[in-house]
Amino acid sequence: MAMLTVAQRDLTLREVLARDDWRPVHGANVNVGFTAATVWLTGALCNPGRTPVTRWLAVGTPRLESVTFFREGDATRGGAPPLVAGNHTPLAARAVAALLPVFPITLAPGERIRWALRVQSRSAVAIVPTLWEPTAYRQHEGLALVGTALLAAIALLVALFSLAQAWSWRDRGFLLLATWMTLALLYALAFDGYLYRYVFVQGGAWAVRAPGTLGSLASLCYVAVTLAFTGLARVPLWRWVYRGFVGLLLLAVGWTAWGDYRAGALYANGVGMAFYAVWFVSLLDAWRRGLPHARVFLLCYTPVWVSVALGMLQVQGVLDWAPLRHLHTSWLPGLCVMGMVGLLATRRAQQLHTAHAVALNTYLRAQDAAQARLEQAVSERTTALRAALAGAEQARRAKADFLASISHDLRTPLTTILGQAELLQSGGGAPAERARLIRSSGQHMLTMVSNLIDYARDDALEAAEPTAVYLHAMLETIAHTGAELARRHDNQFTFSVEGTPPPVVALDADGLYRVLGNLLDNASKYTRHGTIRLHVAFEGGDARDGGEGGEAVDAGASAEARAGDAVPCRAATLRYQVSDTGPGIDPADHQRILEPFTRLANAQGLPGIGMGLAIAHRWVTRQGGTLVIESARGAGTTVRVTVPARVASEVDVAHPALTAVACPGPDIDGTGRRLWLAEDTAEIRHLLEDRLSALGFAVEAFADGRALIARLHAPHTARPDAVLTDGAMPHADGMAVLRAARAWRAEVPVVLLSAWPLPDTADGAPARPSFDAVLRKPIDFSELQRTLAHLLGLGATAAPAPVPPAAPGAGDERAPVGQCRASHRSASSAAGSAAEK
Repeated sequence: MAMLTVAQRDLTLREVLARDDWRPVHGANVNVGFTAATVWLTGALCNPGRTPVTRWLAVGTPRLESVTFFREGDATRGGAPPLVAGNHTPLAARAVAALLPVFPITLAPGERIRWALRVQSRSAVAIVPTLWEPTAYRQHEGLALVGTALLAAIALLVALFSLAQAWSWRDRGFLLLATWMTLALLYALAFDGYLYRYVFVQGGAWAVRAPGTLGSLASLCYVAVTLAFTGLARVPLWRWVYRGFVGLLLLAVGWTAWGDYRAGALYANGVGMAFYAVWFVSLLDAWRRGLPHARVFLLCYTPVWVSVALGMLQVQGVLDWAPLRHLHTSWLPGLCVMGMVGLLATRRAQQLHTAHAVALNTYLRAQDAAQARLEQAVSERTTALRAALAGAEQARRAKADFLASISHDLRTPLTTILGQAELLQSGGGAPAERARLIRSSGQHMLTMVSNLIDYARDDALEAAEPTAVYLHAMLETIAHTGAELARRHDNQFTFSVEGTPPPVVALDADGLYRVLGNLLDNASKYTRHGTIRLHVAFEGGDARDGGEGGEAVDAGASAEARAGDAVPCRAATLRYQVSDTGPGIDPADHQRILEPFTRLANAQGLPGIGMGLAIAHRWVTRQGGTLVIESARGAGTTVRVTVPARVASEVDVAHPALTAVACPGPDIDGTGRRLWLAEDTAEIRHLLEDRLSALGFAVEAFADGRALIARLHAPHTARPDAVLTDGAMPHADGMAVLRAARAWRAEVPVVLLSAWPLPDTADGAPARPSFDAVLRKPIDFSELQRTLAHLLGLGATAAPAPVPPAAPGAGDERAPVGQCRASHRSASSAAGSAAEK
């Protein structure tokens, strides 16, 4: 064989063979190192046998970028074109897909040829031409692949183990170790051509640059591994030296990846050689200092670095010894690396486990000490809290006793004064006017005393447990209170309801009476000859279908959807808006007037102590609602109150025994009279049946309107004297009962007992059947007696003995079924008095 090195890259085979500067090749390989020149190699082959033979010419190494095989005479006489190989060429374009550039050569018996190789590469040029029998070459390549795969599997297992330890211990050293093992494995695969063979099969620049770039990355990561495991970072000298090599290796990574690869690879090899020398000296110093793992690093990795250094010298053409060609990527340094990494991982895990155990013991001791201190502090605090609770309970009892005493001592004489003034006022004449003034002033003083006591008690303003009430009756009572208050200063009062609220809701009615009474009283107090408006809106519980007569009933609807049946409570919101045309409030004072005992300048000379809005705001806030003031000077005032409520059913309304209610007036005598009663709420039906039966009526009760209508159409039905019917019932509502009764016996009076308000009939509306009387729920039993007496022409029995009135606060002010209308008036008075009338 002969070799020629020329600077030109585009010479033809004829021009090259015609040159006379060929040099003979001594030995079986040509190692030029990194060069920009084109290297030509030529030789002769002959077949002395009598049969054709095929051999593969393998040209090492796998990192050669471009290798072209010429067979003399082919290119000049129009024969087969040259064969190309190298890692810049796609693997599919090669004549033989293999790790090395391989060219098949077939010789006829007795044939002798001259061949030539042209090598151009940015990597180190090392040409090792070898003739192989094809089967033998594949066997050799397969054995090499098995050995490489075994080492790669071990390296991956060690890397995965290190990664698992890094995740388990949250240790940076294990993470660096796993990264270094992965990069070192990739570098070895790229150096031996496996990345090009199985990954970069299309060839190209990255197939050429991969060994240099991955080698620099692996060296860079090894610098970090050495610092992390040996503790050299604690030595200032070596810390700064290693940081310097980090910068140099980062430059090598960038240079080999994106710059001139040939120059970058030379630079990277030089930096690597310098680092190996410095590494050896630093590890000797670390061993001398007794740093951890220094001896393991030095003993296990010195053979590896020696083999790598010799391999680099071989690659650069400094040494030319066949055993050194693949020494730094062979099994021997690989096993050394695996042993070192395994030992490092084991010792690192033991070190971390020991540190963890020490930290855990320290933590447990600290926890025990903290637990002891905490128990002592809790014991001391518990003793102090018990003493404080005992003092608070004693103060609470003293406060309760004081409030009870002052409430009795202040209210008793005021009640006597009010009673005597009422007697004088009922007598008429000149003293009546003086008595009226005394009664008005006394009532005002009683209101202020009550507000002061309630605010001082504070628990009186707590949000009470919501109870089911008849919403429309409650709204009528509040509107009646507002109308009475508005008339004091010649104000007009308007009341409106938005939408169709359900008949029964659950809320704190007593507190709401008081709040709205305060707001209406303030509006009437500061407004002269103007307008006061109360607007109510109900959101989230509209249960009305808009049936005839204003009753929310559909004859085909299910019983669960009726207002009179049990339905699950649904969250809803009541919105009240009290507005007036008074002098208004400056926006700067909106928040201040919500404080107790606060009165503005325009309140001078008007009754009150500045507690009404404070009480209202505190109650609304504790209910979970909002109270917002919208006002400006000279533009009137609007107060918006939002209170949470729940849609309830009539069965949830508390109905005390009717006989326990004191109603004025004598009872009527219903002996011999027959009443039919349709009511779907069983409790109300039984109470009315018992109370009416006690008056002598023969009562026949029905669970719904359909049952009563069926009774009308039954044969031999005795005529009732009157029919009492609920409004909203399943299957047939109050209007259906009215129509059936009018069609059967028009003269029989029909009385509606409804929790819904009946809308006014518009002028020109078509005529429809009307009830003889309408009573709003909760039923005032005395009013029911008067209605029946009027419709049936009944007289009264002897007046019953009066029932003593209940003590203040002991009764229910929400007017249940059978309670007289006076209870609503008392609720209105309570609201008005609380509003500082």
